[in-house]
Amino acid sequence: MITSIEILGTEELLLQRNPRAAAVHQAIVARGREAVIALNERFDDPSDDTAMKRLDTELEAIVERSVSEYVRQASGLFSTEDVDLWTAKITRVPGTYVGRAAAVGVPGALLLMESVESVESAESDENTTFVSLDDTLSNIAGYCQCGYATSRIVPRQLCRLCSGGVLIAWRTEEDQVIATAPKVRSELHAVFEELLDELATIHLATGDASAETPARRRAGNAGITRVNETYAEEIAMLDLTRWRELSDLNQLSQITAVTAHAKHWSQWGLGSARLAMLAMQSDPEIQARMRRIAGSRPAPKPSLFERLFSRR
Repeated sequence: MITSIEILGTEELLLQRNPRAAAVHQAIVARGREAVIALNERFDDPSDDTAMKRLDTELEAIVERSVSEYVRQASGLFSTEDVDLWTAKITRVPGTYVGRAAAVGVPGALLLMESVESVESAESDENTTFVSLDDTLSNIAGYCQCGYATSRIVPRQLCRLCSGGVLIAWRTEEDQVIATAPKVRSELHAVFEELLDELATIHLATGDASAETPARRRAGNAGITRVNETYAEEIAMLDLTRWRELSDLNQLSQITAVTAHAKHWSQWGLGSARLAMLAMQSDPEIQARMRRIAGSRPAPKPSLFERLFSRR
């Protein structure tokens, strides 16, 4: 079954090998994002229902203008083969949202729509300013259900919001530690490159998050453990105090998929935080790899109905 993930991956691939179309796409996305940012600055009160409806209407207008401009500038920049590949895929995805992109007939339309509309999350991803766990907990204190965000007293189990916050903090701490050990970082990168391919393939094939748990277990037992054992002397020189504290805190996570291998973290060592993060299918690394793999698939074969219809 073809999904929007495959369409987005296909569009990314087609744009990568078409510099002219990519330049047009990038410029229009940038202008669209600027317009959305300006729009959001005008409507900063989410409690005003009337204003929010106007915001939605104006956001839709920005997206429509961006798509129309893209169609005018990018039509004719793609080869017939690329357009045929894209069309064969996108016309098999149900839903009006994807249908809007399919209707314009130019590869890259769906990616453009998503890129313009998701400007706020994209800005967050691109923001390199470190946000401490304390800041994160302060931001979610009003919604915390376990008390940890307000009291900093460790509960028997963290609520879902606090679970997410401490997981991100653990991964951030791990990245900072590994950055000071180039050999460890390089070896772990190789382990995760292979694992990401495996996890993405599983998600694309089954859609069942539980199916990838054994794959993460194998990566921990084999790849991550091997790296930590090989570079044990170098790792012993690193300050892992905070990493271990956050590891212990993450064992109280409410997210079952994250804690599936919690008892092995101390044995596996560095890399465990990233492995735990990959338990979330929404993790950007997983999503990006799913798009890359799905996007490289060939055009689907015509169905029996399509073959019969084409003979008429």
